[in-house]
Amino acid sequence: MWPFIGEYVQTLLMTQVQKTVQDSTSLMGSFKFVNIDLGDIPPRIGGVKVYTEKVKRDEIYMDLDIIYSSDCEIEVKLKGVSAGIKDLQLHGTVRVILKPLINQAPFFGGISVFFLNNPNIDFNLTNLANALDLPGLSDMVHTIIQENIASIMVLPNRIVVEMAKGVKISKLKFPSPDGVLRIHCLEAKELVKADIGLMGKGKSDPYTVIRVGAMKFKTPVINNTIEPEWNSVFETIIDQRDGQFMDVEVRDEDTGGKDDKLGTLSVELSPVADKGLVDNWLPLENVKSGKLHLRLQWLYLSKDPLLLNKSILANNKEGAASKNDLSSCILMVNLDSARELPKQFTANIFDLLFSRSKKMSEPSPYVTINVGQKTETSNVVNDSTDPRWEQGFRFLVHDPNFQVVDLKVKDKKTEMVLGELSFPLKNLLAAPNLEDDRFFQLKKSESNSEISVRFALRVLTTEQKVNWKQDTENLMSASAQSTSVDEGVKPAPGAGSPPPASPTNPISPTGKGKPASPVSPTAPSAQAASANEIVPETVQSVQSQAPKAIPPAKTLEREGSVRQRVTSIGSDVLGEHRMGRIQLTLRYSMQRGKLAVVVHKCVGLPALGKDNFSDPYVRLFLLPDRGTKKKTKVINNNLNPTFDETFEYSVTPQELVGRQLEVEVKNDTGMFSSSQKDMGMVLIDLAEMDVSKATTEWYDLCPESEIKRKETDI
Repeated sequence: MWPFIGEYVQTLLMTQVQKTVQDSTSLMGSFKFVNIDLGDIPPRIGGVKVYTEKVKRDEIYMDLDIIYSSDCEIEVKLKGVSAGIKDLQLHGTVRVILKPLINQAPFFGGISVFFLNNPNIDFNLTNLANALDLPGLSDMVHTIIQENIASIMVLPNRIVVEMAKGVKISKLKFPSPDGVLRIHCLEAKELVKADIGLMGKGKSDPYTVIRVGAMKFKTPVINNTIEPEWNSVFETIIDQRDGQFMDVEVRDEDTGGKDDKLGTLSVELSPVADKGLVDNWLPLENVKSGKLHLRLQWLYLSKDPLLLNKSILANNKEGAASKNDLSSCILMVNLDSARELPKQFTANIFDLLFSRSKKMSEPSPYVTINVGQKTETSNVVNDSTDPRWEQGFRFLVHDPNFQVVDLKVKDKKTEMVLGELSFPLKNLLAAPNLEDDRFFQLKKSESNSEISVRFALRVLTTEQKVNWKQDTENLMSASAQSTSVDEGVKPAPGAGSPPPASPTNPISPTGKGKPASPVSPTAPSAQAASANEIVPETVQSVQSQAPKAIPPAKTLEREGSVRQRVTSIGSDVLGEHRMGRIQLTLRYSMQRGKLAVVVHKCVGLPALGKDNFSDPYVRLFLLPDRGTKKKTKVINNNLNPTFDETFEYSVTPQELVGRQLEVEVKNDTGMFSSSQKDMGMVLIDLAEMDVSKATTEWYDLCPESEIKRKETDI
């Protein structure tokens, strides 16, 4: 591929980059590339990481470490002086998503490629900078090249290719973002004195540049200080929280010269999203001294319109303090196509001079989309009355009750408006899932022109779980939904649909290992169970039905700890002892002589930390042997953690009868947690286990004292 990539890069440099350099300043008007040869050494892949967690069975996520140290020959000319670019190096992480997986070659329907963060680009300019004494020329060319790469394939930009016909890859083209990051760049202290005066006293004129993917933000310059206070607030949409970083650079402004660096730092976004809020003084790197005060807030996306007023009120209060207009929603506009656009009259200069008749021609339409102070422009589709753009745009919205999205379809040849659409965002607040996807009639059009657009609104909230009714229904649904353990496992051919099982619980209640509520699980048939033995590691999971209807809008508190509740939740989620519930799958393999225990998730756990959260994990023992301890990972700051971890115990069928499974939910005591560790436990008598099939149940967590009391009674 390398020779063809070289031709593509050559075209990119000769067209986009060269023009950008020429337009940057009057001194660069004569800048041009004379020769571009990227050499014979292609980039190499330093490593490949394939994700196995938090991915679905019909997709593959890979990160490729791209390293390029070239033998390129690039010659540029400015004001008649020629110079070369040498030692060009590039290093970055490329994410590749193959989705959806299909049962025909090439076995995936689409591919999406992008840089998670701006790649590191380095090169040297020879002769030119010294000859013309142009300060900052190398930095200028470096920045322009980096921004052009970012505009093509650094998030949120990506390259998406359809690999199989008839496969919808809209989720690759228009993925839903993970959230919104609100960045408060507050102040700095102990900065380096970049400008030393005659009296030996120093000062700096600091400002901060923040980059997240292809987005770039800059604070104002504060003159004559090493302890600036910016109090600047920025908001940016985050597509991939895992793997992305926020790069920060503090600089000293020098009028007419190169700005000095006062320090840098890099912040990983995934921990910020997990915590929700980070407010810290962070030490600057690559400098003798200096600290930067950042406040980072993660905002989740919700389809619940009832949260809008709460978000607006909180933003108005916070925005008034920081003198910034903060966003309450994100608007996603997926521009698909248009049809029956009007043709345009065209005439050249000779037609006008000699009064010749004008001709009708097809337009070259493009669309401008405006929301508030931001305007986006689509690609141009040449010579078409039925153009297809298939582009996505996102806007941060202050208040959808009053704002409007305006679309204008224009002809690139004449710049005339072919049609307009004005859509009030308040219409989405009453729409199902806050979405409207259809053909809209264009106004000010001479024909029956229509445009196909999908509008989707999401409310920004600091609450991680915002629709408890929906979440609980998803957790306890009796439909054939699979977990990460059993997703994609189907009965063997001819097995047919699995019949309903008896209402009797698969594990008989003993007063200790009793499931959370009377349920009627849908169990796999005997044929399906035997088919699953083909892959012993696979555990056939069966979802239980929801217990009872959840009463609306019920606020719950336990021992003074405020639970994370927003819209609606019922006492069933908290269980009989109001300590929460845990979902487990048990499966015994006769062929392998192993008991598999899958710890799926917990709901309604108590908040034990000072921040009204807990850091739960699950510990298991196969009693009476205390040496069989197994443990899940810790899920920080979560009252409804999802583990989806599988543990196995080697035990014979005869030994299984005399064993009990002790499941304990613990709180990882740390900086923000109390010293209290016990969050509840379950004791399951395996003598009552049906070894012929897998069973998935919700169990009420109860205190250890309750388990001990029942054992004494027995």
